[in-house]
Amino acid sequence: MKIFSKATFEANVKGYSIFDCAFNNADRFCFLLVEQKSSRDVYPRTRFLVLGLDGPTAPRIGYYDTGEMTFSSIARGFNPEEYVAVDSRSRVYSSDSKRRGEESAIESLISLSNEAGDTVVINRVARVSGKIYAIGSDRCLYRREGIEKWVDLHAEGRGAPMPADYTTSRTDWGRVLGFKDLSAFSETDFYAAGGAGDLWRFDGKTWQQCPLPTNAQLETVCCAGDGKVYVTDLHGNVWAGREESWTQVATSELSWGSQPVDAFWFKGRMLFGAQEGLYVINRNKQVVPLGDVEEGVPSSMVTGRIDISPDGNHLLTAGPHGACLYDGETWTRLFSAFDYR
Repeated sequence: MKIFSKATFEANVKGYSIFDCAFNNADRFCFLLVEQKSSRDVYPRTRFLVLGLDGPTAPRIGYYDTGEMTFSSIARGFNPEEYVAVDSRSRVYSSDSKRRGEESAIESLISLSNEAGDTVVINRVARVSGKIYAIGSDRCLYRREGIEKWVDLHAEGRGAPMPADYTTSRTDWGRVLGFKDLSAFSETDFYAAGGAGDLWRFDGKTWQQCPLPTNAQLETVCCAGDGKVYVTDLHGNVWAGREESWTQVATSELSWGSQPVDAFWFKGRMLFGAQEGLYVINRNKQVVPLGDVEEGVPSSMVTGRIDISPDGNHLLTAGPHGACLYDGETWTRLFSAFDYR
C-alpha cells in the first residue's frame, strides 16, 4: 500500500513524530503528530493528519497545524461522528466531514476546578460506547455531546465519589487519585483507572471502588472480550478481574517511558501499546514485545499506539516513524519514514 510519494510525505509528515492515532474504518484514520525540535524555547507544533484511502481521488490527505496544544491524545467518536483531540490544558481540536480546526478549551466552557480549588489536568481522551470522554485527574470525567459541548459527570450528579478529607491540605492527591484511562462493556458498565491503585466501576448510576490488590500507579484499563477487565500499572504489570475479584496475571520489567499507554482486546487476546512497540502476555505470564512470541511483527518504529476499528476487525497502530494495519493475520504497513530517505 502506497499512501505517500516522496514529495507528499515530505510535505505532510517530514519533521514530525507520530504521537497517537485514531480509527474511523479500515480506509480512514487520523494521526496526531508532534514537531521534532532541538530547542526547548518554543513549544513544538502539533499536526493532525487525516488520511482517506477510499473514494475516487484516494488517497485524500489533509492536515491542521497548531502551536497551542501540548501533551495531546486523540480518539474517534461515533455519536457524533468526529475525531477529537484534547491536551492536558483542555485545549480541543476536532474534525468531521464538514470542518477541521480548534475549538474553545473545555475550561472556557465549563468549570474544571475541583473541590480542593485546583484545576483538573486532562490525561487523555477515549471512546466509550461511541462517545468521547475527556479523562481527568481527581476522578473527573467529561462527556462530549458535540462541538463545544462537554458535560462534567460530577456536575450532573454522576461523578465518582471523593475522599472525605479531600479538601484538606494534603498535597499528593494528584498521585493518589485517578483517572488515567476509561473503558466499558456498555453504557451502564464502565471501569476507570488511575492514581495509586485507584480503580472504579460505574453502573450508570453509582460508583463502586474495586479492591485492586496494589497501590501502584495505574496507566490503562480495558474491558475485554473474555468478560474480564485488564489493568496495567506504570511498569506494565497486569491485573485482571471484575467488580470484587482481582488477580495479578502478568509481571513486567518495562522501564518508565516504555510502559503501556494503550490496552485493547483484539482477536481473542490482550494487546498493549506503548509509544514505541506492541506488547503481549506470554506463556510465562510476562509482558513482552509482541515480536518475541510471533514472527512478522513490524518494528517499534512503526508500531506502538493502538486503536481498534468499530467492527473489531482491524487494529491501527502507529510508532514514531510510521503506521500499520493488522487484521489478526496480515500486517500492512501504511507508511514509514525510512521509505523516503
